[in-house]
Amino acid sequence: HDIYRAPAHPYTKGLLQSIPRLDRKGQELYAIKGLPPNLTRIPGGCAFHPRCPIARDVCRTEVPQLHTVGAERGSACHFWKETIGD
Repeated sequence: HDIYRAPAHPYTKGLLQSIPRLDRKGQELYAIKGLPPNLTRIPGGCAFHPRCPIARDVCRTEVPQLHTVGAERGSACHFWKETIGD
């Protein structure tokens, strides 16, 4: 339930925003911009950074550590706290 209430990674947040909802009938569905990376040429740093709406320089150069978000939950995002706070 925590993931739905407060996603801690921009990719998870994008996936949840793309779920069709009855209260938004007739509205365009949200889509994560861009294409997934070629698996033979995964970008440096965070693999999601080319498609991430909050990517910063650190995302392009450093692989994020897995941060503990809850008892059975983690996030591999440099800015997971900001993502939860949105």
